[in-house]
Amino acid sequence: MAEVEKILNDRPITPVSDDPNDPSVLTPNMLLLMKSNSCIPSGIFKKTDIYARRWWKQVQYLANVFWRRWIREYLPTLQMRPKWQRPNTDIRKGDIVLVAEVNVQRGQWPLGRVTEVKVGRDGHVRSCVVKTHKSELVRPITKLCLLEGSDL
Repeated sequence: MAEVEKILNDRPITPVSDDPNDPSVLTPNMLLLMKSNSCIPSGIFKKTDIYARRWWKQVQYLANVFWRRWIREYLPTLQMRPKWQRPNTDIRKGDIVLVAEVNVQRGQWPLGRVTEVKVGRDGHVRSCVVKTHKSELVRPITKLCLLEGSDL
């Protein structure tokens, strides 16, 4: 359950800065631990410690259930794509996004700031250049989750 707590506490709680050189945002973990994106170590157990191993497997199962529900139920609400009959707001330069990565451990998706938007022939944003704490990435908007409050 600590892993679920970590995922929720790594989300921004204040409006984010418009300065592209300032990628750090205020999160509950930043307030509690003075750092964000803290890692939770894997368990180390002895073969004789059957109860602790069973408990650890149960906790991992619950964390996996949470992560699957998080991806299936919550993230789509951040990626709303209404039908073309209604106008919708596109991702803009300066927005804070969660970059959905396929082969990344749960809770380790990078947070980034959109530094450039790439528009399709129809005039809508189709991909973005996103600056994370490690690098700049080009991702389609289907792999970006606009965080609430980034338009404040």
